Amino acid sequence: MKKYIYLFAGLCSMFMLTGCLDNFQELNTNPESLGSVDPRNAFTGATQNFNNCSRSHLTSKYAGTMIYMQYLVPSGGPSEGYYITPSKTTRTEPGIYTYSYYYSANGDGYGGFGLRLDYLINNVIPLQREPERYRDVAAISKILLNYEQWLVLDTYGAAPITEALKAQSEEIRTPRYDLYQKAIDGTPMYKKIDAEVKAAVETLKNSDETQYALGKNDFFYEGDVAKWIKFGNTLRVKMAQRLELADADFYNSVINEVLTSSDNIIKNDEESCIYYHPNDYNNNVDDIQSITSNYCAGRAFVNYLATYNDPRLPVLVRPNGFGDGNNNDTNDKEFAKFEADYPNWKNAADYAKFAKRYIGMSANPDSSSSTYSRNAYMDFECHKPGTTTTINVEIRVNSQAESRYFVKNGGSNGNSNMPLRAIESPIYEINQNEIDCFTPILTYPETCFMLSEIAIKKGTPVAGKTATQWFRTGIRASLAQYQKWATNMKVVAQVATESPTYNPITEEKIEKYLDRNEFQTATLEKIISQQWINLYMQPEEMWATWKRTGLPAFKAQPNPEGGIAFLEEIKNAGSDLVIPRRNSLSTPNTENMQNYTEAVKALCEDADYGSGYDKTEGRIWWDKKK
Repeated sequence: MKKYIYLFAGLCSMFMLTGCLDNFQELNTNPESLGSVDPRNAFTGATQNFNNCSRSHLTSKYAGTMIYMQYLVPSGGPSEGYYITPSKTTRTEPGIYTYSYYYSANGDGYGGFGLRLDYLINNVIPLQREPERYRDVAAISKILLNYEQWLVLDTYGAAPITEALKAQSEEIRTPRYDLYQKAIDGTPMYKKIDAEVKAAVETLKNSDETQYALGKNDFFYEGDVAKWIKFGNTLRVKMAQRLELADADFYNSVINEVLTSSDNIIKNDEESCIYYHPNDYNNNVDDIQSITSNYCAGRAFVNYLATYNDPRLPVLVRPNGFGDGNNNDTNDKEFAKFEADYPNWKNAADYAKFAKRYIGMSANPDSSSSTYSRNAYMDFECHKPGTTTTINVEIRVNSQAESRYFVKNGGSNGNSNMPLRAIESPIYEINQNEIDCFTPILTYPETCFMLSEIAIKKGTPVAGKTATQWFRTGIRASLAQYQKWATNMKVVAQVATESPTYNPITEEKIEKYLDRNEFQTATLEKIISQQWINLYMQPEEMWATWKRTGLPAFKAQPNPEGGIAFLEEIKNAGSDLVIPRRNSLSTPNTENMQNYTEAVKALCEDADYGSGYDKTEGRIWWDKKK
């Protein structure tokens, strides 16, 4: 057991996280106990809170990739502190803690995903009386293990993978680092990961009635092997797409192999890979306060949705307080006072601009000096008609992002520090036992847009459809997906008929949206624009998509054109700011410093990576300049 502890002390230090393996001590020392562990139960434990390990997962979204992709803007106004300037000596970290949990504790005091899945595959299953009956369990575990390995390499560029987790089996206490593009044996790591997923899929294709099914122990697909095959194949395409510029031959070989038929991949909503949480960490009052009161919806995000009367707008964004009816009595009363004392307010341009109710906050730090961009709330001077009497009324002028996708009952007043105008009235609180939290991993709409992009670049149909067909299918699927998700999460605008904001996604609205001229044909810019909206709950993946494609592009006034979205320029004193593009490789304990130093040296051989491990504006090997 000490050997495991030595290894993971270093790994946890590397990612500035801690883990504990004490509860595995008996399993490491008692072979009889190992054999008595049901691998299906071990699978449940290994995947507990998969990719949503703790509250830090949520807060890292809010303060990192959701801001980078302009879904959110801090309610106090945009700040250059989230970005990078050439003059900075320290760099902003994306803070994607989720991927770090591959090594360290996953929120329950046990080891991380990597340890537990590896342990299940290599220790628990082999010691069963009938290990051959757990081939499916091992194959599914290998798909998830390699998915997590890919995510680690995708953001850090290097990590102990090949030699990690082998303190017990091979007495390796100081594991060497694999690079994304080169494992320690010289083989490209991305090819190894792809090969492992491919082999696992082939194993599952040969499943038979002798195999033990995971059933309810599987919080993804409830043991449905056919769906796991679809996920594995689609994941291979997704991983290969990252390499479009870095290794075009490999990219083409994978997509040509997998995309011979739509039957090989996720092809409907029921086949989407979604993790349904057995334990809900995303229900803490601090999290509720954080997203509800500390952030506003971004201007570019709101503008795109509003311009095309997107049915997703009312279920993704809450209207501001500049009018009657916001599911908030306090804000309604404030506005009523304002309207009574200034009855001609609609004639004033400064006031009337907020009447459309969906107003996003500027993401540009240079706009912080602008009156209407520096804060979620504003004081308006009201002059009673015929008098010189002046009163000040504070109204929320910027819209909020809908928080219920991230936090159970998001919007309830769970903390006395929360501004009253940031919350919904108690009537709209939901019995939290009626809500099951979930984390999307790889969905059908994402798959459609991914295939549309591949098809438009190839200039030929893929998996049976043209780029435009996949594009339009993806739009429909995304609208239907948020219709379902908003219903399940009890988003007020979707389910509360008595609410003044009730404005659900309906089939009629979906058809009307698809009838728009802007969405009759696909272009790369339109595809990524729709993917941007679709990945609202997966900002880390949109961040990767933006790095890979350079889309959406930046524009001073982020108003969409012809179905194409734009991000808002981000500047500090007129100079462009830089969005971080990777995590820095943190230092391990002294025992493994030599391997770490060699890894950093190898990473820095790529000029685009930057001159040091902490240059987070630098690029991971796959993230090529266009």
